[in-house]
Amino acid sequence: MLSDLSAGPRFKTRPRSFFGAGVVMIWSVPKRWVGETAFVIAGGPSVDFEDVTKLRGRRVIVVNSSYEIAPDFAAYCFFGDLRWWELHSERPAFKAFKGRFVSCSRSAHGEGLLKLNRIAPNINEKAGGIGPGLSLDPRSVVCQRTSLQGAMNLAFHLGAAKIVLVGADMGRAADGRSHHHTPHPWENKPGNRTWDIQMTQLRLIAEPLERFGVKVVNTSPVSRIDWWPKARLADFY
Repeated sequence: MLSDLSAGPRFKTRPRSFFGAGVVMIWSVPKRWVGETAFVIAGGPSVDFEDVTKLRGRRVIVVNSSYEIAPDFAAYCFFGDLRWWELHSERPAFKAFKGRFVSCSRSAHGEGLLKLNRIAPNINEKAGGIGPGLSLDPRSVVCQRTSLQGAMNLAFHLGAAKIVLVGADMGRAADGRSHHHTPHPWENKPGNRTWDIQMTQLRLIAEPLERFGVKVVNTSPVSRIDWWPKARLADFY
């Protein structure tokens, strides 16, 4: 199975989104992976115990700094945080990444960056109801506290029939580590509080994905996510 690393961006002249004072061209995600399995590699420490290089040639999206372990076979790297972009965009490993960077950050700009609109999920019933968990508009993703949700929405837009999560631990490792990749310079909240907030929003994508027939499998053996079935990543090699 061939990847689409060489596929260029598909920009639309319309619609346009007004981010601040400027006009930014918004990517409309094409249906490139219809009926296929998408592997989404998140940042959890459990990735250290997987051989993700065996996913070479498969449909792979990496989240944030996970581009470090899939520099030449991930098709897309999704991020939602401007400070992450500013921290990484000049790093040699970042510049060597063979895939495309995709973001819903209003302020991130760069040559070749594919931009999507951000929809923030609401988790407060008193503030207008719960949701949404998933955007059906190929120019938008639902993403706020966790870029994993945005990456899964991207996989949905690409047409994936199954999403296999790798490293979706949603908690610290036994040794206290928070991620498998180069540590972020900013600190997480004590314990698992950072991921508790993320899980509240991530849960919202489960029902709409199921409704549209997209299966999700979680391969992290230590994941705190309890609403998707577990499997071994090796089962998909």
